[in-house]
Amino acid sequence: MKRTGIFGGTFAPVHNGHIRIALKFKEEFDLDRLLIIPASIPPHKEQPKGDTPLHRLEMLKLVFEKDEYKDQGIEISDFELNKPGKSYTVDTLKHYYRKDSQLYLLCGTDMLLSFHKWRSVEEIASLTKLVFTRREEPNPGLDLQIDTQLGYLKESFGLDIHELKMPALELSSTYIRNNAHKDISGLVPDAVLNYIRNNNLYKG
Repeated sequence: MKRTGIFGGTFAPVHNGHIRIALKFKEEFDLDRLLIIPASIPPHKEQPKGDTPLHRLEMLKLVFEKDEYKDQGIEISDFELNKPGKSYTVDTLKHYYRKDSQLYLLCGTDMLLSFHKWRSVEEIASLTKLVFTRREEPNPGLDLQIDTQLGYLKESFGLDIHELKMPALELSSTYIRNNAHKDISGLVPDAVLNYIRNNNLYKG
């Protein structure tokens, strides 16, 4: 059975941490195909100021449409950008679900902890395996929240959940937006940095 990974988010902008996570996700779960899917209007957060969905899509293309990633089965999907209204994960999963392919949905700890509030959690559980990754340093309080949530999601919704273990990643798109006028080389690919500067993004 083929394995397809779903890595969604605002990607405002895409940064080196996203790239490391994508490559680790594909490697650890032996994915035949990895879909990078920028959200148009995420229901759980506000639209980032200083860019547009099309800017975010173009920056993703600058990164992942290189042959080195295409050859690994990494693709960018504009499905959610072209879909009217808010981007609900269940709709994206239904669009990509195939009987001969297993879906793996990647999320961070913040999304994991709010997962029970998502639309149609039971249906999501029937369509995909859930993979989460911790971006934060070890923290007893947070670890307890995560463990409690994992037990609740498995028991209440029958979610099949796996962890993508990676070193803590103290890098966020919010930080990059807030510091775009400073030196952020090394945090984003050069092509993305040039795009941000050339298009005067994240000026407040």
